[in-house]
Amino acid sequence: MPGPLVVFEDHRFADLYPLTLTRPVFDLVCGTQTLGEKLGAGLAAMRTGGSGKPAPGGLSPTGMKFHMRGHLQSEGRPFVTSYADLYRDAELVPFVNGRLVFCDSIFGKFDLTRSGKYVSDGAVVAACLPRSFAERLDRLAGLPLDAGVFAGLPSTEVDACVINYPWDLVNLNGREISRDFGRLGGGHIGVTPPPGVYFVNENSIRIAENVTLAPGVVIDATQGPVNIESDAVIMANASLRGPLHIGAGSVIKMGALLYGDTTVGPMCKVGGEVGESIFQGYANKQHDGFLGHSYVGEWVNLGAGTNTSDLKNNYSTVRVPIGGKLVDSGGLFAGVYIGDHAKSGIGTSFNTGTVVGVCSNVFGAGYPPKYIPSFAWGGGSRFTEHELARALETARRAMERRGKAFGVRETTILKSVFKLTGTERASFSGL
Repeated sequence: MPGPLVVFEDHRFADLYPLTLTRPVFDLVCGTQTLGEKLGAGLAAMRTGGSGKPAPGGLSPTGMKFHMRGHLQSEGRPFVTSYADLYRDAELVPFVNGRLVFCDSIFGKFDLTRSGKYVSDGAVVAACLPRSFAERLDRLAGLPLDAGVFAGLPSTEVDACVINYPWDLVNLNGREISRDFGRLGGGHIGVTPPPGVYFVNENSIRIAENVTLAPGVVIDATQGPVNIESDAVIMANASLRGPLHIGAGSVIKMGALLYGDTTVGPMCKVGGEVGESIFQGYANKQHDGFLGHSYVGEWVNLGAGTNTSDLKNNYSTVRVPIGGKLVDSGGLFAGVYIGDHAKSGIGTSFNTGTVVGVCSNVFGAGYPPKYIPSFAWGGGSRFTEHELARALETARRAMERRGKAFGVRETTILKSVFKLTGTERASFSGL
């Protein structure tokens, strides 16, 4: 029997900064769930026969463990503390890359009952490692697993969907909302709407029992499904178009325009015009302004009139600053990628393919730089360092306003990010 499935981070986590500065790669959202939740739900479905297939090699979601960077480990998640212990009762341990986007057929491509690795476009997406690898793995506790860990294993090429950059999550989001909608069981209207609410293609609309809908709301599922979770509030005259997911407790403001391929995570407040974007959760964009082809981290607040450009005037592909260099996204559309606890002042304008770091505060006239490091404070061409103590106090206040504790783990993560990104700030020309 194989040991528990280990979901791991590899060296490409850094290409997903600033989103992965404060969370492991498998906690990124695509569709209605995180990548890790998709994997767990998929295994659960196979185990119970929901997919018509048994879980491969006796795998089950209850046996999932996680290999992640040390500053992100927490008692609430079963991370691997000792591979020697993990191999005590197992000759083989299966691994799955946390950047993998689960699909129902994926485990049919792996044989997790024998040693080997499975590679897609140069990335190890899954592997089954023998007991002789235990010492090698233990040396990398709290560090990402690089390709060298899997050296010497028989290799098989597979076709798999793997996230490499932030825009991959955004570009796949509509497809994943539709796939997840099918796994949820399809359409269901759990509320009696007041007069003046209109549903278009009702069979593709799913609304939880305790959602609040105000008069004038239009929900159009012609182009894809719409899923609205419990305790969400949709205010008057909001227009929602699928594929769209609205998480539990979120508020869609009066007159909001939400276009397809958009995910609003739990406890967000969203207004204005939004399309093809992801809100991780606990974020605010309450006022007018356009957000497109973007990914917004947790505890972000976008001031009134904040706008993003997601298309260049010359219609060329958008290049995004990643790891100190400009990476061609390969697409015409790319907006802004915003790390946790970042803020924008009123009237802020972000250029195409902008990256905004964790705990940054951006304001002022004109376009800010396309790359703003974590803990930067300012606008235009002039920034200063956001003092750590003050950033922590702002984060504490923001979380406590939503009834969430800003505890030791949150403090440790932000302190670690501050230290990790010090070199970036030191070399940033705006400081």
